[in-house]
Amino acid sequence: MKMAGQEQDRLTLWIPVFFGAGVVLYFARQTEPAVWVAPFFLGSTLCALSLVRQSLLPMMVLSAVAALMAGFATADWRAARVDAPALDRAIRSISIEGILLEKTNRAEGGTRVVIAPTRLGRQMKEGMPARIRINVRTQMDRVQPGDVVSVRAGLMPPPGPAAPGAFDFGRQAYFRQLGAVGYALSPLSHVAPAPNTWSACLRFCVSRLRNDLTERIVTALPPPQGAIAAALMTGDRGGIPESVLQDLRDTGLAHLLAISGLHMALFAGAIFWGVRGLLALLPALALRVPIKKWAAAAALIGGFGYLLISGGSVATQRAFVMFTLIFVAVMLDRPAITMRNVALAAMIVMVLTPEAVMEASFQMSFSAAVALVAFYEASRPWLSRWNSAMAERGLVAKGVLYLGGIALTSIVASLATAPFAAFHFNRVVDFGLVANLAAMPIVGFVVMPASLLAFLAIPFGLEAIPLWAAGQGISLITTVADTVASWPGAITAVPAMPDASLALLIVGGLWMALWSTLLRWMGLIGPLLGITLAMTSPYPDVLVDRDAELVAVRDVNEQLALSASRRAGFSAETWLRRDADLRSQKVAAASLFACDAEGCAARHPDIGLISVPRTWRGLVEDCDEAKIIVTDTYAPLACRVPVIIDRSALQRRGSHALYVDAHMPTGVRVVTACDVSGNRPWTRCRP
Repeated sequence: MKMAGQEQDRLTLWIPVFFGAGVVLYFARQTEPAVWVAPFFLGSTLCALSLVRQSLLPMMVLSAVAALMAGFATADWRAARVDAPALDRAIRSISIEGILLEKTNRAEGGTRVVIAPTRLGRQMKEGMPARIRINVRTQMDRVQPGDVVSVRAGLMPPPGPAAPGAFDFGRQAYFRQLGAVGYALSPLSHVAPAPNTWSACLRFCVSRLRNDLTERIVTALPPPQGAIAAALMTGDRGGIPESVLQDLRDTGLAHLLAISGLHMALFAGAIFWGVRGLLALLPALALRVPIKKWAAAAALIGGFGYLLISGGSVATQRAFVMFTLIFVAVMLDRPAITMRNVALAAMIVMVLTPEAVMEASFQMSFSAAVALVAFYEASRPWLSRWNSAMAERGLVAKGVLYLGGIALTSIVASLATAPFAAFHFNRVVDFGLVANLAAMPIVGFVVMPASLLAFLAIPFGLEAIPLWAAGQGISLITTVADTVASWPGAITAVPAMPDASLALLIVGGLWMALWSTLLRWMGLIGPLLGITLAMTSPYPDVLVDRDAELVAVRDVNEQLALSASRRAGFSAETWLRRDADLRSQKVAAASLFACDAEGCAARHPDIGLISVPRTWRGLVEDCDEAKIIVTDTYAPLACRVPVIIDRSALQRRGSHALYVDAHMPTGVRVVTACDVSGNRPWTRCRP
C-alpha cells in the first residue's frame, strides 16, 4: 500500500500511454469504425468520470479508458481529415501539370519530386490525387517549390506491403496524401513561376530556402561529406549514397542523420550559452535583467528556425517540443528535464500526427527519451557523487567523465531502441557502443559547432571555412562507420517478429520506466514473454509478391529460394531481411527453382510441386500435377490445383504468405496482406 502511494504522483504519466494505445487500436482494426463509435464511448466515459472523482480506483480506470478512446477518436478524425483521391490502377503514360511541392536530389542520380496536380491527362482538378510522387532521371536546379511544372509519367497506386505484416507504404502515403507514385517519361518542364503573393510565400518560402541551403552545402563539400552535412543542417538525406547509409545503420550511427534531441541540444544549447556569455560581458545589463531567461528565449527562437529549415520530421518535432518545455521551464524557474515533459511532448506529437505512433521514427525517438530520463532519474544520487569525485581530479578525469557519459547514454538508448530496430529493420547493432564513443565527440566538438557557424556565415557568403571544418569531422565519422561496419559480427540479423511480441516489449519497457519503486521490476515479464513469442513464431514456407513477379520457397536448409534474382528487387530484399538472411538476392536465387520458357517450378519437401507458369500453355500443363500455382494471369476454372494464386487473388488481397499446416484441407494456411491490414481507406482490399 505504501508503494502504491509513492507511485500515485506518476499515474498521469500513463495518460499518453493509453492515448497512444487508442491510436494503435484504431490502426489495428480490420475495418473502418462507424463515425459515432469513438465520440459516443469517449463522451460516456467522461460523463462517468465526472461522477466518480472522489474514488481513486474507478477514476484511474475511467481515465485510462477515456485516454484510450481519445486516442482512437483522434486517429479516426485524422484519417478522415487527410482522405484524398488515389489511383485505383496503373497508368503507363499520362501528362501531368501541377505545382511542385518538394524536390530532393538522389544519390544514385536524378530527383524525386512531389507535385500537386492541377491537370492529369484531360482530367481537371476534381477527383485527382492530391499529391503525386515521381522519380525524374535528371537533377533540376531551375525549378523550385511553388513553380508550376509539367511532365509525362507512368503512374501506379501506392503499393501495399511486400509481405503480409511488412511495412505498409500505402498507409504512409495515405496520410501524406500521396495518391500515386511513378517515374518520369520526359524531362520536367518549367511552366510558370510561383505566384508572388504572401500566401505563396508562407507556403513555399521555407522550402525554397531549405533547397537553396542544401545546394550551397552540397556544392561546397565533396561527396559524401556534402550530402551528410546537408542531412545534419537541412534534413535532406536524399543525396547520401546507400553504402554510406548502410555503414551508419550497421554501426548504430544512423541516429546522427535524424535531426533529433542530440542535434537540437547542440544547436539550441550553443545559442543558449553563446547568448548568455555575451550578455554576461555587459555587467550593467547582467546585474539588472535575468540573462539566463533571455538566453533561453533566444535558444527557443533559434530552435524553431532549425525545426523549419530541417524539414520538421517526427524526431525533430519531438526534440523541439522537448526543448521548448525545457526552456520554458528555465524561464519559469521550474525543473527542466522530467518525465512529465517527455509525456507532454509525446501527447503533443500524437494529437497533431497520430499516424506517427505506427512509425519507427516516433517509436525509437520516444523510447530513447523515456529510457534516458528514467535512467538518470533512478541513478541521479550516485551519478552526482561520481561527477563530484571525478570533477576534482583534473582534466583527464573530466575527459573520462565525458566518455563515460557518452557510453552510458549509448548503452541505455541502444537497449531502449533495440526492440524497434529488430521489429522494423530486422537488425541489431553489436558494436554501436564503440562507434558512438569514437564518433560522438567529433559530432559535439567539431561537426555541429561548425554547422552552426556555417548557418550564421551563409548570409554573408563566408560559410566555406566552417563547412570545411564540418566536412573534416564528417569524413572522420564515415571512416569510423566504414571501419566498424567491416568487423565480423557487426550486426545480428533478427527474423520478423509478430506485432504481439513488440507490444509485450513496449508494455514491459514502459512499466519499468514509468514507475519509480520496486514495482517497476514486474515489467521484466513483458520482455520475457515477447522474446519467447518471437522465438516460437512460425516462418512462412512460400511467399508471393503482389504482382506475381517473384516467388520464394523454403528449401531443405530452411532458407528462402527465390524464383528470380532481378525481378521485384524490393520484395526480395524485404523477404530476405525479414527472414534474417544475409545472403545476396543473386545467391538466394541460385538454387531450387528450375526455369524454362514456360515458367519456373520448385519442389517443397512438405507441400510438393510449386509452379510459376509464365505462359498459358505452361499454366494448363501445371494444372495436372502442381500443388500450388502462382500466375500473373487469370487461372481457368477447370484447373483443380489445391491452391491457386492468380491475378484476381493478388489484385484483391495483395502479397501472400503460405504456411505448412496439416489441419487445413489443402495442407497449407494462406495469409494475405489484406488479412493483416484489413479493409481500410489506405488499402485496396476486396473479398
